[in-house]
Amino acid sequence: MPSIKSILPLLALALSTYGHAGVFDLSATMNGQTENATFTTAEEGIDIFEKNKLTSIFNTYNGTQIVKSTLNFRGLPMNIAFPVDAGSLLTFDIPELGIKQSFQGATRDESQELFKKYLKNNADFLNKVAEHLVKVSPVDPIAGNPNSMMSRAVQSDAQMMWYGSNHVFGNQLQNSNNNNSTENSSNNKFGIGINYAHMLSEATGNAKEMSSDAFTLPLSYSHQFAEPNHELIINMPLAYIDTEGAKTYDGSLSIFYRRPIWDNWVLSFTASGRGTGSTDLAGGSLMASGAIASSYVWSGENWGLTLGNMIGYYSALRLKIDNTSINPNIANTVFRNGLLYSLDSAWQLAGDPLSWEIYLVDTRFTGTDLFSNYQDEVGVTFGTRRPAHSKESDFRGGFSFTKGENVESYKFNFGTWF
Repeated sequence: MPSIKSILPLLALALSTYGHAGVFDLSATMNGQTENATFTTAEEGIDIFEKNKLTSIFNTYNGTQIVKSTLNFRGLPMNIAFPVDAGSLLTFDIPELGIKQSFQGATRDESQELFKKYLKNNADFLNKVAEHLVKVSPVDPIAGNPNSMMSRAVQSDAQMMWYGSNHVFGNQLQNSNNNNSTENSSNNKFGIGINYAHMLSEATGNAKEMSSDAFTLPLSYSHQFAEPNHELIINMPLAYIDTEGAKTYDGSLSIFYRRPIWDNWVLSFTASGRGTGSTDLAGGSLMASGAIASSYVWSGENWGLTLGNMIGYYSALRLKIDNTSINPNIANTVFRNGLLYSLDSAWQLAGDPLSWEIYLVDTRFTGTDLFSNYQDEVGVTFGTRRPAHSKESDFRGGFSFTKGENVESYKFNFGTWF
């Protein structure tokens, strides 16, 4: 089996063949002439004010002309200018945040370097921008869209707490009833999968329509106690997100504890630590979270109807980079509720019944205002259903479509426990 380190670069290489529209848009004016440019990374957009870079936009620029520009920074307009003819003064302002700064070096390139140091080292500026971007940017890596770290964390937490290692919501009761022969035993399972999600945002505010593609590699370990649906799970998903050519990576470590209250009612708890970072998008954060979930099952001979509920708290943490302490002040209480119907089919695979399920899930974010504060997801999955204490492998695949505030997304997933 290929290693994790070999899989993620292959995914990145596959995505590099896609066409990309860029994330950062620049509109610049000199001597009445207006030119536009698009960049994949934040660094490209900021560096454009170096003399040798400005000449790529204005071939008559010689380092003395007045140049005014607006850089659309993932949906947040930033005005950057050399406003004085033959002068080195560089001005910078963000009207939406009330930020105004000027930088005066001996040369324009020196002013540009002072500007870049400010962007990198001013904690108050970085905090304000990070908190505002989750509200106005459709592709922020921290929160605010289905492919952001917070949204994928909520999806993963609810799935693990509602499913556990059984893979099928509504079959928890059947698993419980079918495990008399193994009631005094326990076993362990390992899980691995692959998820692909494509997100498309609407053009709203100052943000243009943008898209991102997320590949997630879930890695899980489950210790199952003797009582059916009583288990401890460790989950360690890794992810790579391509945003119009910009790259983001993240990973997390989560611990889940699932305990049946009744035969048809399971409560679950989780605590997690996560981290995401993107030099291309100039964004990233550590995040801590905790959640509690309930799954209540009504079940017949070959069907199950589950009511799944979850409430969780997800908060970005203070992060220190190069002696600069950053606290983006992003925190949300999240509610995720779903209705899920499963049915065993007449088909079998290696003696195990195949089952399918359909589900409808609603997610609401409260707290920090986000680009997308709610999403509704409808999906279908198909795969094997094994007793909760089976030591053999099982698999499940599915497709879902999500529609929410300012965004829509579709996702394919496949996973197996063994």
